Amino acid sequence: MSFNIRSLFYVVIVGLIPVLNSCKEAEPTILYHLSISEHGAAFDMAGGTKTIQVLPFPETEKWEAAYDVQEDWFTFEAGSNALTVTAEPNYDTETRIGAIVITSPEGHFGPYQISVMQEAGLALEFATTAADYSFDSEGGEVTYTVSSNYDWTLEYDADWLTVFHYPDLEQMVIECRPNESEESRSAILTMSAGHGAQEEIHEIVITQGTRAENPYFKLLGQWEITAAKWYYSPNGSLNNLDYAPNQTDYYLIFDMEQGEYGKTLMMRDFLYPDTELEVRYDKETGNIVIPFGWTVYSYDVFLYITLVSSTKFSYASLEVEGIPSEDFTSITLDLPTVDGWNYVGFGLWTYNDSGSKVALGSRSRPTMFPMGPIVFKKQSL
Repeated sequence: MSFNIRSLFYVVIVGLIPVLNSCKEAEPTILYHLSISEHGAAFDMAGGTKTIQVLPFPETEKWEAAYDVQEDWFTFEAGSNALTVTAEPNYDTETRIGAIVITSPEGHFGPYQISVMQEAGLALEFATTAADYSFDSEGGEVTYTVSSNYDWTLEYDADWLTVFHYPDLEQMVIECRPNESEESRSAILTMSAGHGAQEEIHEIVITQGTRAENPYFKLLGQWEITAAKWYYSPNGSLNNLDYAPNQTDYYLIFDMEQGEYGKTLMMRDFLYPDTELEVRYDKETGNIVIPFGWTVYSYDVFLYITLVSSTKFSYASLEVEGIPSEDFTSITLDLPTVDGWNYVGFGLWTYNDSGSKVALGSRSRPTMFPMGPIVFKKQSL
């Protein structure tokens, strides 16, 4: 058998070409993906910010983030390797759920979903005793209770008011300055608690009068004692008087002067010169309270309730209210009715030489004993 060596070499070389072509190195396959530290962001009702690590492979691979459904209660910011999610406080009583979708602009990997959840807010609990209030001309303060499981705010526009809040005591104190003007004034205070559908608004009106309108100051001045019946004492006993006594001669016109503002008044020069008695002022009712039974001149002259019958007379200690008329031109004494006595009034008493109490008076200076009904009448200036 014979063959040509040159021809054989050619066959071998030609035969190797397909084999060499089939051994050429293949292109590498890249497995694009993201490594995400958390697949959800959970918030309590207060909200806040959370950061999720987003690491692409390869590192240069780009990614994008978008709302699954547009939401207004949280926002996000996509950085090179992180997604920052920020949730607003939740004042609603329902849980909130949303999502963020991460995708590849080049379509190299499928979408990744980041869930965003937030717990429901607390139901608003707001209560207050705050109510409309009127200060007199001299101002003062008023205290209310305020309780709320949410922060609350107060808005007002009045430089004559100052409001103090004491959360630990659940108290609000409104302080009012004196009104030195001749006009009354008012302000609206608006309290707000909660937000959105749960927001609760409470308004109160604070007013303040002038000094001319102040009931306390309307009581100051001169007053005349008038009575339905009169007795007088010339010598320690009581005698009937058939006519109205002279107001000036017998000190039936007295002065009502300021004491401790809003609490007391001073009665001076009644029934006898230089007498003095502190009476209580009831700010709630506007009445005065006269404490019969106290000394009114030195240590041994007393102002007592005086009881008179057809055969005898006596004295008693008692507090009696004086009720002003609406126009403050008169004050009516609310004297009691006492069984066994024809008349109830008042007068001055002292000690005699034996130490017994007797009606004050002498022949040179008798004192008057008015009997009820008794009315003080305001004297014109």
